[in-house]
Amino acid sequence: MKQKLVFLLLVLCFATTEEAFSQMAKFKALFLYNFTQNVEWPPSASNPNEFVITVIGDKEMATELEKLAQVKKVGTKTIVIKQENQVKNLEDSQVIFLSAGKSSLMSMLSSDQDGKPTLLISSKEGLCSDGAAISFTTVDGKLRYEICSTNIEKHGLKVNNKLLSLGIPVN
Repeated sequence: MKQKLVFLLLVLCFATTEEAFSQMAKFKALFLYNFTQNVEWPPSASNPNEFVITVIGDKEMATELEKLAQVKKVGTKTIVIKQENQVKNLEDSQVIFLSAGKSSLMSMLSSDQDGKPTLLISSKEGLCSDGAAISFTTVDGKLRYEICSTNIEKHGLKVNNKLLSLGIPVN
């Protein structure tokens, strides 16, 4: 009986944790979509019909973004979600989302994307110092984001003041 109770508690704990991760991915996907509405890319930066978001190392986030892409657009462009596990084949991406598990790749990613009109977003806080434009963080149990206008401008992008004012500025 005691073993069954322990097993049941473990299953409930796992289910609750799984649900929390799923919920966090939904929130991050919504934030990311809203970032695209408040950043301006140069006209020559992309395919005129597609807006490419590449997710590195986070299937849950890619799934949530794919759900959004079915009903949303960036301006008049169809959103295309790509999944990668490495910092390769990213030439056509307007946004690159790097999972916390791949955070050690941010410096390499930033260097690889240097001068390209790409918004680099990290799932792990503190990566603006490694080149991320935006890094997710949690403050008092709420999802927030750090934002570095210098890193955004370095990629030839323009950011809306509203997005800057709602984030935690870092330089």
